[in-house]
Amino acid sequence: MAAWCAENLRDLEGWRSSGLALSTASNECAKLFDGALRQLVSWSDCDALGSLLKTLENMTTADPQAVLPRAFSLGLEALGTNTCTRVNKALKNSLEQLQKDAKEYGNEREQKHAKAVILYADGHIRAATNIWEEILAEYPTDMMALKFAQDGYFFIGDINGKRNSVQAVLPKYKGTEPCYSYLYGMQAFGLEECQQYDEAEKSALKALNLNRFDCWATHARAHCMIMQGRISQGIDMMESTVDDWKRGWIIATHNYWHKALFYLEKGDFETSLTIFDDEICRRFNSSKNVLDLADCASLLWRLEMEGVDVGKRWHDLSNMSTHKNDHVTCFNDMHLGFTFMRQEDAENESDLYSTLLDFANHSDEDNTKVCRDVGVPLYEGIRHFAKGQYDMAVEKMLPY
Repeated sequence: MAAWCAENLRDLEGWRSSGLALSTASNECAKLFDGALRQLVSWSDCDALGSLLKTLENMTTADPQAVLPRAFSLGLEALGTNTCTRVNKALKNSLEQLQKDAKEYGNEREQKHAKAVILYADGHIRAATNIWEEILAEYPTDMMALKFAQDGYFFIGDINGKRNSVQAVLPKYKGTEPCYSYLYGMQAFGLEECQQYDEAEKSALKALNLNRFDCWATHARAHCMIMQGRISQGIDMMESTVDDWKRGWIIATHNYWHKALFYLEKGDFETSLTIFDDEICRRFNSSKNVLDLADCASLLWRLEMEGVDVGKRWHDLSNMSTHKNDHVTCFNDMHLGFTFMRQEDAENESDLYSTLLDFANHSDEDNTKVCRDVGVPLYEGIRHFAKGQYDMAVEKMLPY
């Protein structure tokens, strides 16, 4: 699948002619970086390259010292919100070495990327996105800068930044660049988040007309339809295109969650549970990804609020206690927390709560203020709700 990710890959000269020179001396590394970037943007694996993870491994082998490919690989660790330098010393050490090497032999663009990735992994996401925007102002076709900025805006809740970033660079593209069609899927989601649903769906359809496998464009359409109450149309869309969007395995769990959500809104809880069993839970237990856990937990919680008995499904979820001290986003913490509650894992739930309080009071990351102002009272409200103390839950959450 995703064969185009291995076609006409840019070597050193190809990157230079694109105006995006690399400092590595390895043509193989340069090509594999291009292939890895294409797989990330398309949320998919390329069989010809092995997979995204295999491409990253081979890229590192081709030139372990390459600055931008290293910034890309280390950046992916942080962008997934599964870790950060506060809790991952190996990542911290690797990023510190990257920064030294970037200053020693990286070009100016690579130095900025290295600095941005370090800031992101340190929890200073706003500062990181500012640097990626600086890069885009000078190099508007730098897809790594755009993709990483898009993720940064997403996790700090900057909907205008997410929309405006891609809209600023779109006119600078010729239309022949790798990943060009995916710009419209990115644009669609930014527009949708800004509640410009008609414009968003037009961009999503343009992306899908150019490439029907653009699972992020499908995701944007799903958002538009659920927000507009177009439930039956959403079900038809997700069902009729499933063979296209499920190829994007990186986001397939989440797109199956959207599919289940449509059925939940319809009141067809059995189909929602079937999708959970067959796809969402299975995929999470394979990936052990915190964002995939959020899809599992949020669906089960919604079903329970509808009065559905979900049986032992909370206990079917893999243990994620290794992430209880991460506090990368409040979003992750809330879903981890009520998973521990429903699994009756009092020890890990208590640890999560106590370290959340400590983080909210003593850290200086972008997420700290969010935790202090919203995360802690929300979490405390969820705690009371899980115990059936609904008056206390309202008291904690009502001001927010």
